[in-house]
Amino acid sequence: MRTSSRTQSASLFACVTTMLASMRPLVVCGKPRPAYVRAPSFRGRLSPLARANVKFRLAHSSSETEELVTNEDKLDTKTEEEKYIPPWSTVVLKKGGKKDARFRQHVNPLARRFQMQTDLPDDWPNCDFDDLTLPLYVDIGCGKGGFLLDLAAKGFEESSNDSEVTNMNYLGLEIRPSVAKYAQDRVAKRGVKGRVSFIGCNANVDLDRILSIYSESGGGPVSYASIQYPDPHFKKAHKKRRVVTPELVNTLAKYIPVDCDVFIQSDIKDVFDDMREKLREHGEDYFHDVLTDFGMTLDENPIGVPTEREVSVLDQGLPVYRTIFRRNEAEIL
Repeated sequence: MRTSSRTQSASLFACVTTMLASMRPLVVCGKPRPAYVRAPSFRGRLSPLARANVKFRLAHSSSETEELVTNEDKLDTKTEEEKYIPPWSTVVLKKGGKKDARFRQHVNPLARRFQMQTDLPDDWPNCDFDDLTLPLYVDIGCGKGGFLLDLAAKGFEESSNDSEVTNMNYLGLEIRPSVAKYAQDRVAKRGVKGRVSFIGCNANVDLDRILSIYSESGGGPVSYASIQYPDPHFKKAHKKRRVVTPELVNTLAKYIPVDCDVFIQSDIKDVFDDMREKLREHGEDYFHDVLTDFGMTLDENPIGVPTEREVSVLDQGLPVYRTIFRRNEAEIL
């Protein structure tokens, strides 16, 4: 009796094994799976070992099975095709909600995708500025653009329109793609079209090219530049991501005329001191700090138009650190 039972069990096991071996691989969530893995129990992604096993089975299976492509393979192909497209060229803003104006606060400017030059319209800067002969104001790290929009609007409202910084063209540079797109969409709504342009780019990669194109198109001089409340990148390992670099200082010195200014400010003392130190060290041949004492800062904003961040900081009663670097007569070597 025991022998008969064992024989039946062995026979049943052999039948089941034969049936499983003859079954084709199942496809669960687009991922080919061996037949002996139950589809309902699948959760999450395949492990690296399982993924390698699947690819091996596909490579050695019939021609019908070889036509199956996993979702990961499709994603890899898409990334390969799009990896040379600047991130600022594929921005689509969501509309119809209270969270439209909420964006990611920080990005890594050293990331590979931010090392590319941005795409500019073929007719830029003529498409954004009505009068290229006006001097240019450049705001590096402009955020949502409220500061430049207010500055341009102030210029339109003033009857004399002869203020130092209100009778200019205004160019805002912002590294976060969605924020730059949002800022540009605000220009027409604020009624300052023809005087303001926002470009999504990495200033440490593309500032020289952008200002060169502007100048070659007949644009006026860069009479004023500002770097206000930049991303602090607090961690020691991340300080190399900060916006003021030797290359940026040299580019500003290349395009800013004699006696024109670079205005810097921040509500974080360490960030302000870092900007100031780099401008003093790497720009000592081309700029001088209007405040000779490193411990001194300007009490008031010399422009007279606060940024959105500045308004928030002052409302909380927190300090703001400011100074101006003025271009001297030294020529770029």
